[in-house]
Amino acid sequence: MLPTLTPRRVFTSIAPAITFAGVLNVDTEGQLGPVEVILSTFVTGSMFSIFGGQPLCIVGVTGPVTIFTVGVYILADSMDVEFMPFYCWVQIWAALMHFAIAAFNLCDMIDAVSRYSCETFGMLIATIYLYTGIRHLVEYFNDKDIAPALLSLVLGLGTAWLALTLSAARDWSILNKTTRVLIADYGTTFAVILFCAVPYWGDNYDLTPASVGNETAATIATLNVPDEFDTATGRGWLVDPSACEGWAIAFAIVPGAVLTVLFFFDHNVSSLLCQAPEFGLKKGPAYHWDFFMVGLQILVTGLLGIPPVNGLIPQAPLHTDSLCDKETREVNGRKVEVVVGCHENRLSNLGQAVIIGCALFYIKGVGFLPIAALDGLFLYMGIASFGGNSFYNRIVLLITDITRVEARGLDMFYGKVPKSTVHKYTALQFFILLCIFIVTLLPYVSALFPLGIAILVPLRIYKLPEWFGKENVDLLDAEGVAPDAEEAGDEAGIGPQTDLAMVGDNTEL
Repeated sequence: MLPTLTPRRVFTSIAPAITFAGVLNVDTEGQLGPVEVILSTFVTGSMFSIFGGQPLCIVGVTGPVTIFTVGVYILADSMDVEFMPFYCWVQIWAALMHFAIAAFNLCDMIDAVSRYSCETFGMLIATIYLYTGIRHLVEYFNDKDIAPALLSLVLGLGTAWLALTLSAARDWSILNKTTRVLIADYGTTFAVILFCAVPYWGDNYDLTPASVGNETAATIATLNVPDEFDTATGRGWLVDPSACEGWAIAFAIVPGAVLTVLFFFDHNVSSLLCQAPEFGLKKGPAYHWDFFMVGLQILVTGLLGIPPVNGLIPQAPLHTDSLCDKETREVNGRKVEVVVGCHENRLSNLGQAVIIGCALFYIKGVGFLPIAALDGLFLYMGIASFGGNSFYNRIVLLITDITRVEARGLDMFYGKVPKSTVHKYTALQFFILLCIFIVTLLPYVSALFPLGIAILVPLRIYKLPEWFGKENVDLLDAEGVAPDAEEAGDEAGIGPQTDLAMVGDNTEL
């Protein structure tokens, strides 16, 4: 199982990382690029898989980290401060804060984070994926001639459609089960490879930068990478912290604190999701040690001048989900996949990090990848992330046929909480999500969006029960159950299914 797992997980880690690298390269005016992002993924992924307390958690450069980094770049530019030394100090301060949080066992506060906060954050990640993919596909029609723009649209939509179609192969009625599982497992990989190759077939080749020597308005967009392993600007690999002025070093504490808030929530939520009760893991959690490890990684990435990393959503829970043995059972009249065991290990995480690192040996080859195909992967990941998210299911509940409500998988509260309360609760959650997403788009303040995520916790504890009733909120915000609680779950109408905030019922990336 492990040898087949690692290659397909590589695509779900490296493809978004490379796409975010393209965004960083443009929005930081060439300060950071694919080499820095791939190196960060390789170094930190290897460290966490070997020394992490819960190595099933996949770490990497995320959309929120990309938004934060661009915000720091804009801030440094507005203060007329050199970006790289300032970025280094932001990470140094954040690392020290991580050490302090781990030393004083403050990760215990993660117990206050409920499904409400996790699913709102999960929907934010999905929205960022969809927005990034759609924005790029639309921008091609402004920046490119009509032929490469149309080809880019085909690549993006084709990748998303084929990945969604093949990943749903488990539900097909044709072929045998083994073949369907194989297609579902490798469907996304095949879709990305196929549509990355399409531009180099036949006359399409004339629309690639490789045919004319460089990217123009008459060619599709590909990644801008150096000819060999080197930084985006040609600087040395170690950043000189002393190159930052004293007042800027002190001011870096502020964005450092914001990064700490982001990672406290983002990494711990990722860790929560990848070791949720539904998976029935044997190894216990290690939140404090893992947060210390994240701090150590931030110190390393800061001194190297590369983006920091933390637990990935949805890759982290999907990694654990892929390691699980499942069987189909009938719960409350519908068939669900139930986890019966999990192959806990360190090798699958280490393997995907090492394979990603191998791309550095031929970084020029990464420059041939059409960005539009990776945009399509973003669309796929955004849509796939909706599966199993009760927040999303409550939104769709507004237009669901009353005779097909069971398809939404909301048995834990449907019929027990008044519909008007469900809709008001969902509307408030959607409004909060929209506000946080808008903040991520605003210059100068985009780096502050983690504070909006943090506010969700006290809001859930103190205000939601007051507004909607404690009993109603507890039902709407119910957690999953472990496999060994199957009997109790069946009686309560909640089977031990893999129904996580970010793991689709039958979806694998």
